[in-house]
Amino acid sequence: MEHRLQADQKSITGSSKTVKAVTDADLERPGTPGGASFADGKMEVTHQFNSGTEMKKQFSSIATLGLAFSILNSWVGAAGSLLGPISLGGSVTAIWGCLAGAIFTTILCMGVIEMASAMPGAGGPYHYTFVLAWEHNRKFLSFFVGWCNMIAWWFVVSSGLLFMATFFTGMAVLYHPNYTPTTWHIYLIFVLILSVGTTVVIGANHIMSRLSAISLYCCLLVFLTCIVVPVAMHAGLPYQTPSFVFTNFSNLSGWPSDGMAFVIGCMLSCYNFIGIDATTHLSEEMPNPALKVPQAMAGALATGCFTSFGFLIALLFCVTDMDEVITTPTGVPILAIFYQSTNSKAVSVTLLSLIIFCLVFSVVSGILICGRTTWAFARDNGLPFSQYFSQVDEKTGMPLRATLLSSILCMIYGCIYVGSTVAFQSIVGSAIIMLFATYVIPQGILAIRGRHHLPARPFNLGRLGLFFNISAPILFVILTVFICFPYALPVTAQNMNYLSVIVVGCSTLIVCLWYGSKKGVYIGPYI
Repeated sequence: MEHRLQADQKSITGSSKTVKAVTDADLERPGTPGGASFADGKMEVTHQFNSGTEMKKQFSSIATLGLAFSILNSWVGAAGSLLGPISLGGSVTAIWGCLAGAIFTTILCMGVIEMASAMPGAGGPYHYTFVLAWEHNRKFLSFFVGWCNMIAWWFVVSSGLLFMATFFTGMAVLYHPNYTPTTWHIYLIFVLILSVGTTVVIGANHIMSRLSAISLYCCLLVFLTCIVVPVAMHAGLPYQTPSFVFTNFSNLSGWPSDGMAFVIGCMLSCYNFIGIDATTHLSEEMPNPALKVPQAMAGALATGCFTSFGFLIALLFCVTDMDEVITTPTGVPILAIFYQSTNSKAVSVTLLSLIIFCLVFSVVSGILICGRTTWAFARDNGLPFSQYFSQVDEKTGMPLRATLLSSILCMIYGCIYVGSTVAFQSIVGSAIIMLFATYVIPQGILAIRGRHHLPARPFNLGRLGLFFNISAPILFVILTVFICFPYALPVTAQNMNYLSVIVVGCSTLIVCLWYGSKKGVYIGPYI
């Protein structure tokens, strides 16, 4: 049965159908909510939009997994964000924090994976929120989650761009110690990478499926190379002892409590696993998304957990001076570890270049998802000028306007780095909080209202479902509290954690936008 939205008995511009207001009774009728239908045991997305807002199906199972893994790329995230955990407890926090972050994220995400199977659609979390929420507030909750998800993806892409830019300047410092990178140098590299990545997404949209499949194999090959080469070239030199790697706690953060430092480090390690919802935004671009999307999400998460944990263990055994890794003039701890392991600038730069190569796939995929997320929300009238940004370009076959809007906003956000590196660096925590919030809100609603509200689905958590739906909000509250603490003491203007300011500011803007222009206009996703 196909369910259609409606709001105040009005028609919606951009849809080929007249849309009516949805009620709990509509959503609870027998059939498959979420604009989906079953045929021969397979669930297909069957939204009916006009020809200007539809996407072609191009992503195969392996391409979907490749895109999910290239965005998640947990071992690359661990390499890029290594400074925080090792400053908050050395190798112990880096390794056990990574494991804790993996477990933490898995609990937070399992419920979302199930929802992606039950309600496939490009909207992702805000779609699930609308279907599951109470009739009197589902529009606002869906709107809030949609904006949080969209902003979070801008943050995720911006963080990847920043890592790439600092990797480039780090390599320059390694070869030219007298060179001091400035914020505008890094920002220019940031803009250059963003521009190239956006051009690739636009120009190569017709082969993005193949590129995503290739990225899976390339990233796994680079992962093995970045482990084997340092370990092999370190042969003949003493490796670190297991006690140093697994039990030697070194707190350089200034926190008087080692436990507090460790917990904050664990929360930061969750960054390695964010972006699990990426493939949900491609649900309308693949056959049988109810099965393929959760498979890709679970596969990418499992692979990310194993690769990141293995990568950190192998590299930390090769460290010769942890203090030097933390205080390296390159500003890139992983580059310092490569150099200590290989004693060769050329090899170290080559290995870091391979990681940058993986980040290219990650950033390109992230820009793709940013555009799709923005497009889906515009199609559902969640943005200003939604009709303009919801169009799919006929020549490129992609949401060109939404993709360009996302890239421009990432570029504008990057300007903050020129004014305050500290404020911009809070982007990592902001990406974690806002993205996880979009995973937790629909799960919390489901836990309160009852799991019988969840439609039939191929991927079913069964009796474990309620455990994940209840645990996710609880863990999210813990995460939010600890990740907002300063990462170092004493607190100064240079090390202040601005995460809470960013999150509260974004939330306030979303609420103002709702009451200022979208209340009574936004009616929820087309389902």
